[in-house]
Amino acid sequence: MFDPPAGVNPAIVLVHGAWADASCWNGVIKELQAANLTVYAPPNPLRGLASDAATIATFVKAISGPVILVGHSYGGSVISVASPGEPKVRALVYVSAFAPDEGESCLSILASSPPPPADLFTPVPFASGDADVYFTPKYYGPVFASDVPATTASILAVTQRPLTGSALNEKAPGAVGWKTIPSWYLIGDADLVIPPSIQLMMAQRAKAQITHVDGSHPSMIVHPEATVAAILAAVEATKLSPSLS
Repeated sequence: MFDPPAGVNPAIVLVHGAWADASCWNGVIKELQAANLTVYAPPNPLRGLASDAATIATFVKAISGPVILVGHSYGGSVISVASPGEPKVRALVYVSAFAPDEGESCLSILASSPPPPADLFTPVPFASGDADVYFTPKYYGPVFASDVPATTASILAVTQRPLTGSALNEKAPGAVGWKTIPSWYLIGDADLVIPPSIQLMMAQRAKAQITHVDGSHPSMIVHPEATVAAILAAVEATKLSPSLS
């Protein structure tokens, strides 16, 4: 079992989304560790919503003490499904993330936004009929990471982790965490993947504490301080007294 140092602060579990990996949190991790917080950034398998959520829920169970779950992009769907019924989860923090309601998928949430280029994604089919879906490299910098330095974005495009096509279409169940767990939402005002208006809709219906950053989809890469501020606000609002830790 993971055993964070004794204290009143919850552990922070950072869940990355698609077309990235846990290294996208590096700047955030550095600042949280400097604030003496315990931080974990486990791999998100990106195989399917229910199975990915089960993986993160199992990871949370291995942590001793309270937890704050932080999700970016598709990682927001994962923490939404992983958190119901887990008393350790004291808060959810969404960073330009999906926060689906029952019956919604990532693609259905985006259905009202302008259609993307037909070749935005590059599928690599499986024999089973599913496919690994990659963000087409020529769009990675201009669309996915539009404020990330070009040299960094080009490396991220090469090292991106795909998710399955079925994960993009998998619907959330009836129990999603934001309906009962205090939530914070950082909206990326320059996001070209999830339009800010759709982010605002999800944040408002979750009754989340909303903040904004003038950043692209992975805003935590260039603006880690904005994500850290949202996490620290959640820590301050939900931390336990020493007698309850």
